[in-house]
Amino acid sequence: MAVARLNSYALAATIIVGALAAALPLIGASRYQLVLVYYFAYYLALGQAWNLMSGMTGYVSFAHGALAGIGAYATVMAMNAGLPLWLSIVIGAAAAGLSSLVIGATSLRLRGIAFTFATLFFQALTLLIVRKLPETGGAAGLPLQEILPIWLPQLFMIVLAALSTILMMAVRASRTGTRLLAIKGDEAAALSLGIASARLKLLFFCISAVLAGLAGAFHGLFTASLYPDVVFSFDTSITALAVPLIGGVATAFGPAAGALLFVGVGELLQIIAPGLHHVVIGALLVAVVLFMPSGLVPSTVGRLRDGRKGERSPAASREFAR
Repeated sequence: MAVARLNSYALAATIIVGALAAALPLIGASRYQLVLVYYFAYYLALGQAWNLMSGMTGYVSFAHGALAGIGAYATVMAMNAGLPLWLSIVIGAAAAGLSSLVIGATSLRLRGIAFTFATLFFQALTLLIVRKLPETGGAAGLPLQEILPIWLPQLFMIVLAALSTILMMAVRASRTGTRLLAIKGDEAAALSLGIASARLKLLFFCISAVLAGLAGAFHGLFTASLYPDVVFSFDTSITALAVPLIGGVATAFGPAAGALLFVGVGELLQIIAPGLHHVVIGALLVAVVLFMPSGLVPSTVGRLRDGRKGERSPAASREFAR
């Protein structure tokens, strides 16, 4: 009963926060505030996309930056061809999903570092192809011919971030989520229990890619100009990985904490030391792995629960102190 109440409260909190963020343009928020909220939603959506596949299965992917880039390019190219906005977004998401099927069918048979290197190769190959194709504008980039108001892609991204968080909550609470975590824990044992490991990994890699493609599509609409070296930068893949790692892998709200920290640190460093962004994020990752290996949210919640148990049972607290 308590778990059901907690899920209901978490779901309501997600919807309320998303609605308040979406309403910011209506209450006269500044452009700077809108941009900060947008990037929080963008990092959260990317982090949840990575979390849904890599966080739940343990297959560490560096392909999500490329999948987001594919979604961005496909959407902008479709819009420039005269297709309506909604259809262009669908095409962007579908392009990312189909790309993940190609990657997954070949690389998900690999495990551990071999799979990670395969996704790194895909990221580099995608950048090389986009830079050479005249249809994508080559190295000169691809501008969006129709400029959209800032609030529209921001609204899309906020909705995507909220929906991806709700999806993560649903997966975590489902039997499918338990099967995915079993694959992460011991794939050989999961196979012996009759869990269709290959099918589940491919399915969730595709769902994860669609989310990443949508995030990329909305980001392409937001920036209104695409440059391959920026869109397919490894920074995007690292961000997708770092956000859940810092906040809490395989949790619904860990990526939200990671995205909030990412935005806050980024803005602070823009003032203090613009060139140290990657160094500080790397240091944060190392600190979290060393002192909070499960992430900020699970570690904080665990310590709060331990504190409450200690208050109720001093004997247990003394025993723990030994």
